[in-house]
Amino acid sequence: MGKRTLTACAAAAVLLAACIPSVNPFYTEKDVVMDQRLLGGWQEKGNADNPDVWQFERSTNGNSFNLTITENGRTGEFSAHLFKLKTEEFLDLIPTDCDYATNQADLVAVSMFPGHLLVHVPQIEPALKLEFFNFDWLEKYLEKNPGALEHHREGERIVLTADTRALQNFVLKHLGTNELFKASDSDGEMVRRPSADKPADGAK
Repeated sequence: MGKRTLTACAAAAVLLAACIPSVNPFYTEKDVVMDQRLLGGWQEKGNADNPDVWQFERSTNGNSFNLTITENGRTGEFSAHLFKLKTEEFLDLIPTDCDYATNQADLVAVSMFPGHLLVHVPQIEPALKLEFFNFDWLEKYLEKNPGALEHHREGERIVLTADTRALQNFVLKHLGTNELFKASDSDGEMVRRPSADKPADGAK
């Protein structure tokens, strides 16, 4: 395996700080939906000088998106699936590429894996609202209830190892306020970039 391998990239530091990777996807094919309102560029609200930017493009490989995330001048590439559980929508993100330092041993790349990251999407328009894992809540919950969801701990890192059905059941069970996802009035809210082309009304 070469240096360009599937792994959680340093360029997506915000995601890694807010999400816990899963070995298995959070969706099945029947859960996937396509909403073209996501297409185009979105930028962090309230930070006009150097905002985080999420750029969605339609993938040629099924009902998924190619997502490029830019933050602090660094970029990360992801395959993104929008899916629905009951009435709630989510994004399952998995990194598609990563550049390692030229002096880094190949063995480091071999030890990595392409973890799935979950983002709750309570709203797409007029602003794109994103909610990320409440890491502190989940860490404490799994410490008290280690059998509630299969996982592995490596130092301070948690990796979810449960199958997709168990992951979905856990997510739906803990959507309440101050549980699995962090939410506030402004954090995680993105607005369309001025240069982005908005899809025609009614396109879905």
